[in-house]
Amino acid sequence: MRTLFASALVLLACGVAGGCADRSSRPSGAGASLTIPGGPDPIVLRLARDGGTLTAVRYPELDSTIWRSTSRVPPLDRVIAFGGEDGYLAAIDTGGSPVRIDLRLGTVTTSRTDTVRTLASADGGAIYALTRGGEVTRYTPSGSDWKFRPVHPVDALFSQPDGSVILVGAEEGRVTVRRLRPPNQALSDSVSLKVPGKLADIRRTIAATAGSVGDRVFFAADERVIAIRTRDLGTALNVDLGDPVDAIAATPSGDRLFVAPADESVLRIVDRFEEGVTGRIRLPSPATALRMDPMGRMLLARGTGDSVYVVSLGSDAVLGVLTSAWRGDLPLVMADGSIAITRGDDVALVHPLTLADMRTVTGGAKQFWHTLRWNGLRPRAAGLDQPVQFRNSAPRDTGGVSAAGNDAGGGAHPDSSARADSAGASPPPPPAQPSAFTVSFAALLDERQARALAGRIRIEGQVPRITTADRDGTTVYRVVLGPYPSRAEAERIGRMSGQNYWIFEGSP
Repeated sequence: MRTLFASALVLLACGVAGGCADRSSRPSGAGASLTIPGGPDPIVLRLARDGGTLTAVRYPELDSTIWRSTSRVPPLDRVIAFGGEDGYLAAIDTGGSPVRIDLRLGTVTTSRTDTVRTLASADGGAIYALTRGGEVTRYTPSGSDWKFRPVHPVDALFSQPDGSVILVGAEEGRVTVRRLRPPNQALSDSVSLKVPGKLADIRRTIAATAGSVGDRVFFAADERVIAIRTRDLGTALNVDLGDPVDAIAATPSGDRLFVAPADESVLRIVDRFEEGVTGRIRLPSPATALRMDPMGRMLLARGTGDSVYVVSLGSDAVLGVLTSAWRGDLPLVMADGSIAITRGDDVALVHPLTLADMRTVTGGAKQFWHTLRWNGLRPRAAGLDQPVQFRNSAPRDTGGVSAAGNDAGGGAHPDSSARADSAGASPPPPPAQPSAFTVSFAALLDERQARALAGRIRIEGQVPRITTADRDGTTVYRVVLGPYPSRAEAERIGRMSGQNYWIFEGSP
């Protein structure tokens, strides 16, 4: 047993330090220090538990604020989604209302027309809600809200990158999955699955376990774990566990689902390729909730009382037990693999291997925490705010004063341009404008095909958008990502997509 536990520690140490995914390293003083994997900036958002100004820091510098919201944010219960393309963060507040935060402008939008049972969003912008009154409602940044009164029961909903929404509901003996494409009120396609069990238990587990990853949505229907492909509503998984399910968490790739059966001190591992249970992880007590590390290194399981079990996904073993309140935001795995837990009014960051304290944030538990990876809070390049200048433009009449200014900081003399012209010298070239590069995946004549392609691509949380152009009276729909500051960055994104692509200079 000691050898197995030591092996688990070695496996976890491999990943965060630099190589094999899903593992972690030792802190300074006990070996190699924790490292943050490359990619977008690791951002930590924090907000007072009773609401106020939302602040952002670039982790691990928790004391240097780099951004503040311009509007007051209500007290939040949990974050639903973030869209890096537009910088929208979707959340639900403690009163049960949807909240949208624009991280570029710092503005906040809250809808309080009705409290909601559940929320879903693919990009943080368009938010779908199942209200307590039974309506399915869409809230958008433009204010073009949409409502749908379903005829059949709805227990869970899933927002899709192509703008559609998938509704899941149980009726006696069956679970039906339906798709809507707003603003249409008619269902576009559906699939029905036979599911035995008590209707109340099926509806409860669907609502409690619904989740999505990649091109699949998943949920439990009493004792069954079901996954549906979003592109065609085909059944990807339908596994009978033989026991009711309390919680499900998917790895970031979606290859494995970790399932917590009710009243059983074990996690069952369901593999998407094997389409069945391929492993079990013993726990000290039954788990009632699961929280996946966004980097896929570990899984946190809520045990009895304030117990939190730390599970290594590299070794499929429990590494230890922490004590922390289980909230909508905490405990939380940080970008470097450390685990943020509550300890009274404070937040402690503990090492994922030794579970020893690494750092304490005084008063941190009085705040709401959320992490994301995003470059959108970096300072703007000075050239982005310079007006466009054209080499062949006629000089403006400035009343004898040069447009370059005449301050002591190096401005041109009022007569300098005239002397340069009389000498036959050319005016200095305008400042070089920064280049931009866009990744294009397709240019199609059918909008539906373009949106279907965009819905299959997700790279580092980014989803392609659809731009249109008119060519000889025909509308062309282009699926694009970007722009990016360099061709190398655009090429990297294109390669990660696994799709055919090409790079062009400029913005779409």
